[in-house]
Amino acid sequence: MLSRGETKLYGVPFGARARMVLLYLQTQAVRTGSREVELGRSMRAWLERMGVTVGGETAKAFREQATRISACSLKFFWEGDRRSAGWSAGRIVTSGLSFHAIEESGQESLWEDRVELDPTFYKALKEHPVPVLETAIKQLRDRSMSLDLYVWLAWRLHTLERETPISWPAVFGQFGEGYVQLRHFKPRFIEALSAAVAAYPEARVSVDEDGIKLRPSRPPVAKRPSQLARA
Repeated sequence: MLSRGETKLYGVPFGARARMVLLYLQTQAVRTGSREVELGRSMRAWLERMGVTVGGETAKAFREQATRISACSLKFFWEGDRRSAGWSAGRIVTSGLSFHAIEESGQESLWEDRVELDPTFYKALKEHPVPVLETAIKQLRDRSMSLDLYVWLAWRLHTLERETPISWPAVFGQFGEGYVQLRHFKPRFIEALSAAVAAYPEARVSVDEDGIKLRPSRPPVAKRPSQLARA
């Protein structure tokens, strides 16, 4: 218990569990067109459909990441002319993302009934939805970097008009958090990329000594403005 005036630091969200929570929140918000997302049984059912059994150590991991997500603040940057370039500050959620230990039909209810997304986060989500397959999320559920790469490729590839090379230093700068040297990062990245492309077979990506090459590709699913993920 904190005294008045005390501050507690939670750290940033990390790992596959945090990504699964965020994917669920974003998917439901885009599907329903509402900042208010139902949790409880809906959240548990989705996680189980993704092959995640919520209990024991897994429940503890979700509890920690939910706390970090609740405390996380964000800045959204955009580019343009001097009048339109800038940034907006926001959070991921404004209320409701916490665990309970309430018996519900013989099972522990892990979540509050609903959560409300931050307006800035929700606006960015609605303006830039990324269509992804739930089957792919299930396939990659325990692979943090592969989940990141899958979502990145799903967002990036179908907007390309020509082959786009990305150097290893640039790849390292974007995905190399936690690695000190590029030579240690490269094999881990190539392995993660292989798993992401296996989950997104339409992705046209190649790797060479200079970096990676992205080519225009079909999205993993037909993009729908009301939907981030579909089964």
